[in-house]
Amino acid sequence: MTAPARPPLFLDGDLVDALASVEVGLEAARISARTAAVTGRVQIADDRTWMRVLAGILPELGIVGYKEFHRVGQRVRYHISVFDRDTADMIGVVDGRRVTSLRTASTAALAFEHVDDGRPKKLAVIGSGEEAKEGLRAVAAVSTLAEVAVFSPTRANREAFCEALGPAAGVPVHPVGSVGAALAGAQQAYVATSSVGPAFLEAGQVAHLEMLAGIGSTRPDQRELVGDVFAAASQVVLDCADARHEPGDVIDAVERFGFDPDRAVLLRDWLESPYEQAGEGPLVFKSIGTVEQDLALAYGLLSAAHERGLGIPAPEIGTLRIMRD
Repeated sequence: MTAPARPPLFLDGDLVDALASVEVGLEAARISARTAAVTGRVQIADDRTWMRVLAGILPELGIVGYKEFHRVGQRVRYHISVFDRDTADMIGVVDGRRVTSLRTASTAALAFEHVDDGRPKKLAVIGSGEEAKEGLRAVAAVSTLAEVAVFSPTRANREAFCEALGPAAGVPVHPVGSVGAALAGAQQAYVATSSVGPAFLEAGQVAHLEMLAGIGSTRPDQRELVGDVFAAASQVVLDCADARHEPGDVIDAVERFGFDPDRAVLLRDWLESPYEQAGEGPLVFKSIGTVEQDLALAYGLLSAAHERGLGIPAPEIGTLRIMRD
């Protein structure tokens, strides 16, 4: 599939918000989960700033591109650049803030969809930020839910979350005052926190769950799940191979609890077969995000913008040079 020859577009944050939807996110996640890609990443940091650049080639979509994001103090900026794989022409530049949360949620939703057996279930949501909001929207679209219990440390935040997300979930969504109250009677959990503190979920707290998704910890210095959660899992599914060694909670699982990351299965492989419970303990899905997810979603948003006549015309960035063979 070759990217269409269209004028390049810039999608700012407002345009991305207007174009983003659960449906667009899930379609991109399904593509990125199955597509073969060539990828690479660079991460640098000093005592003031941190930057990561993720690059990828997606032949199925006919695109090549990269995502760049950097942080200085509490200030973070993201953008995604997409080019035509066959012509080297720019397709567009997309603000990456919403893309980051939507692609993460949509990818996790594929795991919930794969295990769904039609039984109404209680879902525990730990967190009330953008990642948690996108997560509930996506999971509710593909999973059979009976109710949702939400905990985050700040009461006002969890109450606002429930008020805003209740209509989208289509089932009762109510705030609770503790992690334990959220998990009580739940069959599944979606954990999406800032991960700035110590890990807070131990194996004993989640042993009764059928499935647990942890998506907030993506770097070595971040923790959500105590390492014994992975060691006690019936099966661990990862969105990419780098999740075997990059997130802090997986590092903790390896170093303190003897977890063998090579026994984890990649999402792409896991989705190829019907789901069967692998043994005692919950299924644990761990995501750190991939450039395939970013590029597939950015391309989907650019395509939607063209179809709807939206987007800011962008200049061709980078002078064309014809190289000798």
